[in-house]
Amino acid sequence: MSRNIDQLGSLVDEVLKENSNIVTEIGIKLERRWFDLWPFVERLIYELRPVAATGSTALINRVPPDLRIYADASLMVRVFQNLISNAIRHTPNGQVRIGAQEFLQSGKVDLWVADNGCGIPAEKLDYVFDKFETERVGEHGAGLGLAIVKAFVEAHGGVVGVESEVNAGTTFRVTLPLGMKT
Repeated sequence: MSRNIDQLGSLVDEVLKENSNIVTEIGIKLERRWFDLWPFVERLIYELRPVAATGSTALINRVPPDLRIYADASLMVRVFQNLISNAIRHTPNGQVRIGAQEFLQSGKVDLWVADNGCGIPAEKLDYVFDKFETERVGEHGAGLGLAIVKAFVEAHGGVVGVESEVNAGTTFRVTLPLGMKT
């Protein structure tokens, strides 16, 4: 039994090491391109709808239909999947809203995932983006999802933040540079 525990521990260490390399890798290579954000979010909602249905969580796309962003679409998929999945998990019988707004004067775009779920205690807000930070005891999850979100957003020259109130909900906000219009 002890040997099996050691082997399992080694396997977990390898997986964590492999995943944390993704997060800590300074030279994340971006393959930016312009893409329409509304259909991008719609596709993610379609893919995550079965997960949301298990908790009777509604997924709502509030992205303007004409908004385009200049980003690495595959990295943004991971960003939104992590944020939306977390929101679903903490919002049974509630709503998860995905939205965006372009600020031409500042050359930025704000993207957000907001829920009306259980919220995050104030004392944990400063740590939610730290590697291995998780409240999931006895479930799968290594606490890398939000650390990966932060790394991918920062690789785009953006910032990510969180606002939350216990029993009222949470909003994760990503701000990215617009890029040059083509």
